[in-house]
Amino acid sequence: MQHEPPRLALLLTRLAFIFCGGSVYRAFADRLPLGGGEQVLDFGCGMGTVAYYAAKKLPQGHLSCLDISERWLCACRKTLRNDKNITFLHAEAPALPQAHFDVIYCHFVLHDIPDRELERVMPALVSALRSGGRLIFREPLDEAEKLGLIKGLAAQGGLSLQDSRVTDVPLMGNALESIYFKP
Repeated sequence: MQHEPPRLALLLTRLAFIFCGGSVYRAFADRLPLGGGEQVLDFGCGMGTVAYYAAKKLPQGHLSCLDISERWLCACRKTLRNDKNITFLHAEAPALPQAHFDVIYCHFVLHDIPDRELERVMPALVSALRSGGRLIFREPLDEAEKLGLIKGLAAQGGLSLQDSRVTDVPLMGNALESIYFKP
């Protein structure tokens, strides 16, 4: 199974979630533009570290957690076992419904996708956004070449940069957080 993480990665992520959840994952979730009733996609949800906090901001909304790894999705189901209005998707981005989501977010995911695959993934994410929707990502700042590709693909898809900032993420280093808007 090429997409399955080693068990050590799950353990290290669990420890980061326990010890740094608020400063890393909650801080990102708190900056998501959510009013409470949106359709939201956590693309590359992993064990649900951001989804744990985002789900609580959607009392009338719905959160879809997508990952290509069944092992990560199993961990995500455990993390979110007490939350409602959540769908778990074992799929890749090209399988997304069109114009369905108000917000799509990716937390330290896009930089791990090979360039050729990213050229398929980004258009699928853009087409899954409703008009007026937002694509938000947080990626390592030291991945400058990959960030250039991500930003270029967002622009090619017709997205407009709404906001961008550099943050220092505990245990992860400097990261770029960007919000793109779909007119």
